[in-house]
Amino acid sequence: MKIVLIYRRPAAGAYSIEAIFHTVAAELRKGSEVIEYQAGTRWDLPLDVWRLRQMNADVYHLTGDINYLTLFLPHRKTVLTVHDIGHYLFGLSGVKRWAYKLLWLLWPIRSVRAVTAVSKATNDNIRRHLAVNGAHIETIENCHSALFKPSSRPFDSNCPVILQVGTKPYKNVPRLIEALRGIKCRLVLVGDVDDALRRMIRENGVEFVNHVNLSHEEIARQYAVCDIVSFVSLGEGFGVPIIEAQACGRPLITAAASPMREVAGEGACLADPLDVSQIRAGIVRIIEDPQYRDQLVASGLRNIERYSPAGISNQYLDLYRRIACV
Repeated sequence: MKIVLIYRRPAAGAYSIEAIFHTVAAELRKGSEVIEYQAGTRWDLPLDVWRLRQMNADVYHLTGDINYLTLFLPHRKTVLTVHDIGHYLFGLSGVKRWAYKLLWLLWPIRSVRAVTAVSKATNDNIRRHLAVNGAHIETIENCHSALFKPSSRPFDSNCPVILQVGTKPYKNVPRLIEALRGIKCRLVLVGDVDDALRRMIRENGVEFVNHVNLSHEEIARQYAVCDIVSFVSLGEGFGVPIIEAQACGRPLITAAASPMREVAGEGACLADPLDVSQIRAGIVRIIEDPQYRDQLVASGLRNIERYSPAGISNQYLDLYRRIACV
């Protein structure tokens, strides 16, 4: 079977989708021919379509964020993965929202043989908010990259390093900063930090370090040298940092909301993302209670077995086989 995995054009700091499917591709190659194709700009669309059709694949899989390409590929051979619809739900209004729904979501979803959603929450959102018949939509969750492995590190309870991956508004960083007021720690923020966020960090007296445009390998290194991972997001399609933290053996605090709590299982301290006091209490407990901390790490390592590269890749392979047999 010949499978083409199609990736979006590279962008600084955007790596998670590609990292996941590079890992999937490595597993699939054990029994199938896999081509990883990187799309160009939208001006390159005619050339991309011509090249892809020339490959005459059994399955074309658009791995995320390039939904428009589905309109130009063979319907019965094409799979689309939807990671979330948060931009449609929360980021747009008026005519732009209507056009985005039609051109980026509805038409692509209806023009493919199968759609995969990376979580039950995303699957439910597609059905509920887009009024799409869900017959050809199934949930296949994300796997963790092989780069993320357990690493030994003595926990620094005097001044723990707290890692936060992502700084966009829905990542809830302002409430995290408020929660850290008066706690001796060093906050590592991966992502752009604007003037308003810097001012808030300064006003709350939080020591911080900022990194932008890190490679996948550099991100993995940040997990290895931190003590705690915070990911108390307001909303996610899946929440890849959850399983990255667990795969590295780091205690994690995340949101008591879907899909984060389902993805984390028992391997995280859960807090209401809107309640600063709950976020603070969870972080303090992780710092001060070594037994609880060790319990989170052990549960996290058990939890990530659900997201192994081999297991997730087998789910995709089963889908591809069903498509190729039609």
